[in-house]
Amino acid sequence: AMTLSEIKKDCQKKMKQAMNDLHTEAEDIINDSFDTFYSQGNPIRKRTETLPGAKYVPEPTFTDTSGHMETGYEGNQISYQDGTFTGGEVLGATMTGTYGVVGDSGYDEKAFEEIEKAIDKNFSKYFR
Repeated sequence: AMTLSEIKKDCQKKMKQAMNDLHTEAEDIINDSFDTFYSQGNPIRKRTETLPGAKYVPEPTFTDTSGHMETGYEGNQISYQDGTFTGGEVLGATMTGTYGVVGDSGYDEKAFEEIEKAIDKNFSKYFR
């Protein structure tokens, strides 16, 4: 039988492994989501390829009792090259298909669905 201390250490180790695996997979999913966006339609103006700069997947952080992880898109990291759109407006336009933006506006929802599946898969691998 394991002691409470050993159980705690085991859980911390498994949580860290699950989150590190998830982080790698989530980053791939976010990268792939840009291909999803750009795969739809041919805009009149040349594409700026601004959107991938919005990738937000900082490394997970851990304490003795917790782990924290974020994954998604961060508008503060981008702006439209001619200064007409802030990062938040760029993300808003790409996610809603407004302002004449051409692309698959469902790229973010599809990515988050894939990330939810990855969460289940990675945590169930370590915690059965």
